[in-house]
Amino acid sequence: MKNQRVLAMFSSFVAAVMLGGCATAESPPTFPDPQSTTLTGGTFVNVDNLRNVGPGLTKDQMYDLLGPPHFHEWFVGAHVWNYLFDFRRGNEVVTCQYQVQFDSHMKVSGTYWRDPSCAGFIEPTTLTTSAPVESGTAPVEQFTLQSDTLFSFDKSSLDSMLPEGKATLDKAIERIKTREGVNEITVVGYTDRIGSAAVNERLSLARANTVRAYLIAHGLDGSVIRTEGVGSSQPISHCPDGTSRAVIACLQSDRRVSIVVVKG
Repeated sequence: MKNQRVLAMFSSFVAAVMLGGCATAESPPTFPDPQSTTLTGGTFVNVDNLRNVGPGLTKDQMYDLLGPPHFHEWFVGAHVWNYLFDFRRGNEVVTCQYQVQFDSHMKVSGTYWRDPSCAGFIEPTTLTTSAPVESGTAPVEQFTLQSDTLFSFDKSSLDSMLPEGKATLDKAIERIKTREGVNEITVVGYTDRIGSAAVNERLSLARANTVRAYLIAHGLDGSVIRTEGVGSSQPISHCPDGTSRAVIACLQSDRRVSIVVVKG
């Protein structure tokens, strides 16, 4: 009799879990309280794995990429998995909530960030290269590198350069070395609008000078390399006012270093 009672209670528990797990995923999504996570804080995610997440993946594939969900959604039949991921922005750690939704066949139907600006953390670090244009009789090539991947937050020294930024800068250097007859390279530092004009100008010039030193150390001719720091005077973003985390993320494109190469 006792065994039957235990079996009945267990069956009721399983049924409740299954019913709860079969709830339809919501769009727009509803995110759980981050304090209810099974973790102590977030966890640093493999960004390359996160970039491979997309519609049609099975739960097994998701488990291989990201591991189990970070909230109480491990039960069979759950249509939603939630995660709490940490990312590093300079010396700051930013925690983001991420949700994966599954369709009736338990394949990924969509992914969502609680804070949409968090999507920027998984964008590949790219070296933006403009097409050569004519400046008088000399072709010009321009490389643009994001300061957030080049330097730690609010830093400008060679020691504060980040590994990912150095790797991106190395690609620019290798490309420049393939060009013959380079007679001028201009490195320009830019900042976003946050902070005073004087501080931003100093920071932008210091970063440009550090990049110049890096170029020289890696084999480029220092006699043809000059630097400028223009601070926040040449923004390219269109962001709202304020200094919230979302605005700072929006201003990322303003925080940059450009390298302009002129061939004679």
